[in-house]
This record gives sequence, C-alpha cells and structure tokens, in this order.
Amino acid sequence: MPDSNLFTMLSAYRPGSPANPFENYCTSALAYFLQRGQHMLTALFAQAASVPSEPLVVVEVQPRLADAGVADLVLTFEGGARAVVEVQVEPGADERHLPALEAAGAGWDASPAFILLGLRDDYVPSPWRPVTWLQVVEALEDDPDPLARQFTEFVLRDILGLGAVPLDQGITTNRLYALGGAALRQHFGARVQYQNSESRPIGGKYRYRGTTFGIDGGEMSMWNGIVNEEVPLSDHYHFMIESKETRLSEPVPQPRATADWKWAHWSGLGRVVRPLSPEQYEELLGRLLLP
Repeated sequence: MPDSNLFTMLSAYRPGSPANPFENYCTSALAYFLQRGQHMLTALFAQAASVPSEPLVVVEVQPRLADAGVADLVLTFEGGARAVVEVQVEPGADERHLPALEAAGAGWDASPAFILLGLRDDYVPSPWRPVTWLQVVEALEDDPDPLARQFTEFVLRDILGLGAVPLDQGITTNRLYALGGAALRQHFGARVQYQNSESRPIGGKYRYRGTTFGIDGGEMSMWNGIVNEEVPLSDHYHFMIESKETRLSEPVPQPRATADWKWAHWSGLGRVVRPLSPEQYEELLGRLLLP
C-alpha cells in the first residue's frame, strides 16, 4: 500500500481536488484507518461495495481519474472489485462532478461501486450507495487503539456536531459549523439545506462565523452563529440569528459588524460567555416566526 504514515497523509493535498481543506483532512484520516485494515471499518465499505467477504487491499487517496478530475478515495478489494468513494462533511456539497466520476468508472474493465460517505442516508443519487459518518463511528467505537478513539471523538464532535463548543474552539475549529448543522438537522429534519459561512478573518478574528440555511428548497435567507461585538474587531462575540424576510421574536438591533448585510430581522442571546450548546441553538431557532 502507499505510505500510511498518518501525518504524511494528513498533510497531503492534490491540486484540482474539489474537496475543501477540512474535507481533505477527514478523507485522509479515514484512509489511514482503512489502510491499517481496521476490520469493522473495511467490512463497512466492503458491504457497501457489494463484496462483503473480501479484504481491502489498496486504498488510493485523491487519485486522478483521467478527465473526470480527482476522486476522494478509490478502494480495491482482494477479488479485484473497486469502489469510488465520495466524501462529504456537510449537506449541500457540490455534486456536479459525480457524473464525471461515474463516466470514468464505466470505462474500467469492471464497473466499480460508487459510495457516498456523508451525514445522511435518506437520499443519494443513483448509482451511489450511502455510508454515514455515524456508521464509521459505530465501526470504530470498540477499537482499543488510542488513535481510533481520538478519531471517533473527532467525528462525533467535529463532523456530527455532538457536544457543547467553547468560543475558542468555535473560532479555530470546525466544531461550531458541526454543532450548527446538527442543530438545524434536529430542528428541521430533511427540510433544511445549509452551508457554512464566515467573514474573512482579520488578525485571527471574524466579523461573523456560522451557518446560512433555508428550508423546503427555498432561498437560503436565514443565518445563525457568532457575531463580533465591536468594530474594530474585539475578542467578544454575540450568539445571534438573522433572517432576510422571516420575522423573529425578541428582536434586537442589527450589530455593527454586519452593517453590510441587508437583512431585516435579528435576535440573539447576548455575549458568548460559556460554551455554545444544542439547547442555545434550539432556543434561537425557536424564535423564527415561520408560517
């Protein structure tokens, strides 16, 4: 197999990949455990590839598939079956490149399986087959290896959004985004579409950092997250929800740090002084006066 040094893999990046840096990091970490032959994890992907009894023998990270561009992973099993794996860490990921990956696979001697690893299993486009990050956690949760335990915690906290998030982690890691996404999925279910959004950082500080969302296929015209308290930027943030059109209960004035936003409705819970929790997100989402 290729170099399976964890730190080499985490630092690798192929130009032209559609993955953002965080998605690339998650893909490389997952590939490390697949390359180590972790039994339950490899069995999970073998099952999805319809070769449940075959060991995994080759894991390719970000291979270039001719004119289709760069795939996240390509897995080869002992009997020669192969699987193309698309890795997603948030709903609404760009899927315009998937048909090109399918076309590239169709030109192989034997057609591969197509596996989409993401947050949900309620819908994936044919011919892709779903595997969820929660299934990855379940496959690794009994592994005594300390690295496997840390990766399991990373998936739970930084991808699936379980647990409260201190402000410093909300600014420097993916945990704020993960928590915001989890809160939206819990509140709206399959109705919600969302994407991470933030201002350009200045000196390690943000004007705002959070999640833009919409429901029922409508415009993404709502947002929640942290907003800097001052301009020039300070170390203090407020936890807020904003809406372009939908009215909010307990309205507050628009903060100065978002003065360029033309959104009419604002509400919040004041300065962030303790870790942000799912309950706080639920309280703000409950202020949306939806029809």
